[in-house]
Amino acid sequence: MTAFTEDEYYNETFSDLEWANEELSSVRFYDCTFRNCDFSEAALKACKFSGCAFESCNLNFIKVTDSEFADVSFVKCKVVGVNWTEADWPRTAGKRMLRFDSCAISHSTFIGLKLPGCAIVDCLAKDADFREAELDGTSFAGTDLTESLFGDTSLIGADFSRATGYAINPIQNHIRNAKFSLPEATSLLYNMDIEIVDD
Repeated sequence: MTAFTEDEYYNETFSDLEWANEELSSVRFYDCTFRNCDFSEAALKACKFSGCAFESCNLNFIKVTDSEFADVSFVKCKVVGVNWTEADWPRTAGKRMLRFDSCAISHSTFIGLKLPGCAIVDCLAKDADFREAELDGTSFAGTDLTESLFGDTSLIGADFSRATGYAINPIQNHIRNAKFSLPEATSLLYNMDIEIVDD
């Protein structure tokens, strides 16, 4: 398949699709699956993805201008360098808007987004920007968050078990009832002007 000829697609599976550096505009996908597809550096303009799954796809540096995502999952995908703030998000986001499982999402931007209950599990998320985002109940379990930014981020009830590399200032972020694993959890103390003694 070399082109999307319809305005809407329902319950379809797209495999081995080559769409790198192409543009897709105003196409809506409902409960569709994308497998081993290459969308790298593609421009997705005013598209809608609802209940869709991306499996082993390359979505590095896609543009998501005015596109909608609801209950969309990415499994073993490359989703590096995506500015998710350019998408069209509802003012009151429901849970499970996005799920990343065993993905590379480094250098991506989530600044100010309301994405409670999403999942970023067993991912490589280096230098991602989560400042001012509402990520209550989000799971970061097993994810490498080295150099990722958190500031005025709501992480109430978030799960950081097995996560590594994070630098979260508990004074500048909302982390009530969040879960952390040792020894990584000791990083929460680094901003508190105290001395940690290792006996």
